[in-house]
Amino acid sequence: MSRQNHIKQAFELSAKFLAHKTYNSLTHAVLHYFCSLDGIEDAASYEIFGDSNSDTGLSIRRFPLTLDESFVDRNSDLMLKALPKSKGGVTCITFKKKDYIFLDITKDVIPRRIIVITGTASKSDMVLIEGVFGIYENQVALLDSKERDMLTGLPNRQTMELSLNEVVTFHRGHKKSHIKPSWMVVLDIDHFKRVNDTFGHLYGDEVLLHFAELMKKTFRYTDFLFRYGGEEFVVILNNATPEQALNTLNRFHQAVQDYTFPSGNLTVSIGFTIVDPVTPPLLHFEQADRALYHAKNHGRNQIVNFCDIESRIEVRDDDIELF
Repeated sequence: MSRQNHIKQAFELSAKFLAHKTYNSLTHAVLHYFCSLDGIEDAASYEIFGDSNSDTGLSIRRFPLTLDESFVDRNSDLMLKALPKSKGGVTCITFKKKDYIFLDITKDVIPRRIIVITGTASKSDMVLIEGVFGIYENQVALLDSKERDMLTGLPNRQTMELSLNEVVTFHRGHKKSHIKPSWMVVLDIDHFKRVNDTFGHLYGDEVLLHFAELMKKTFRYTDFLFRYGGEEFVVILNNATPEQALNTLNRFHQAVQDYTFPSGNLTVSIGFTIVDPVTPPLLHFEQADRALYHAKNHGRNQIVNFCDIESRIEVRDDDIELF
């Protein structure tokens, strides 16, 4: 390929990838491009949680999403070996007599993002891979800032809707008996308006930050956490039987009660519903939200399952005091 054609192709690729407006669509496009190159067998993306030097170690979540607990990713051993040594950027690795190209984003994004390419590329294709990686790294950092709540750092409402679509799509395509269900959970801090009115909005912001950190400590990396808006948060709880889901929510409910927030002790109301593959994605949020309103309208500081009230729920706006 001539230098002129090389530059032209680089500009075309740049325009193509910069046109993507979400992390999901951008990553799909980048993986598809890598797989189209000669000598490349596969390309897969991962989100990395934890620290290899900590007691809990590393937790790895594959992208696109899989919730099958029996799934064993073939790149796990490679990443467990390569991640502690990686300084970021593009690295060619030979592992168990197989060639890989390891792409590690070093920009300040949470969680850490990795792409593993299986195979070897020509010198000219390696130049393109490095160029695409540079574009991808910058674009991921930009999109990450747009897809997160600025205060708590949790993914925001728009990201929640995309993640819920992914979860529903997964369950629609994997109707295996051994795959445990997912749950849509809506959390609301009780009497939060009193915190702002009594202590001021700076204290209110501190409460939200502490609440978000408590969520991160209680739920697993396989669960998805979001700030929906105001004092309302969302969890997509994955791989849990009804008993496990309720136990997890009870544990978080108790953790909030036991925690001393900057404004003092607080409680949380929780509504949740099972993710049914047949139900339209956003209807799951509406169901969990209705269960939350039922909890708020019947004394707060409790957990309500939508299926327990579905046949008898009667909620009138003028009966509900949200704060």
